[in-house]
Amino acid sequence: MIIPKMKIPLYGIIIVLSIFIGMLYIYLALKKNKNNKKEICYYYMIYIVFAIICGKMYTLLIYGLEESIWEVGLSAYGGLIGVVIGSIIFEKIVYCKKEIIKYTILSLPLVYGLTKIACFISGCCTGIPYNGPFKVIYRNGLNIGQFPIQIVETIVSLLLFYICHKNRNKKNITYITLILVSIIKFLLDFLRYEHIKIFLSRNQIFSIFLIITIIIIRKYRLIDKIKFQN
Repeated sequence: MIIPKMKIPLYGIIIVLSIFIGMLYIYLALKKNKNNKKEICYYYMIYIVFAIICGKMYTLLIYGLEESIWEVGLSAYGGLIGVVIGSIIFEKIVYCKKEIIKYTILSLPLVYGLTKIACFISGCCTGIPYNGPFKVIYRNGLNIGQFPIQIVETIVSLLLFYICHKNRNKKNITYITLILVSIIKFLLDFLRYEHIKIFLSRNQIFSIFLIITIIIIRKYRLIDKIKFQN
């Protein structure tokens, strides 16, 4: 499969649609439980702001770039951190029900899986050299056969979303979802082109850090201990 350079800004369009679909999932889940629509709309503002700011800050800090925050792209892990922090703050200050955090985290593999379609089309986050079935060649890239890692990430992430959603009423599903997202991200990163010359990528190191952090938070119930003054 040969991917030409796209003139239409599909990357941005798909990213926006992915976030919208994730927000729609949260809305429908909360609406089904007869939650306040006005509060949900307020949360959307927090969701978007934290996702964009943290997504860009992660890119700047982890990759050591010198561009301004307006010029750099959004990092998936940065966006993940942003929406989780935003959901915790909103739930503790406004919502006071343990559902915003749960459904926000459940939406993460859905949003991430859809955004990887944008990466596939634009030619970023490409795979290792590969000449087997379904190989991809980017005309304005390396001009070699590459593994379609973005599509694999999409399929695996959407499958994970389906499984976690089906088990949404299980105990600790919030923590389990975050850990599974981190594990999958860690493993699939081995199939990315940037991994050829390094032992562990920045994303893999952060995946390990995130898994350890989640386990500590769960063990000591740190989120439950967070309290804000209304």
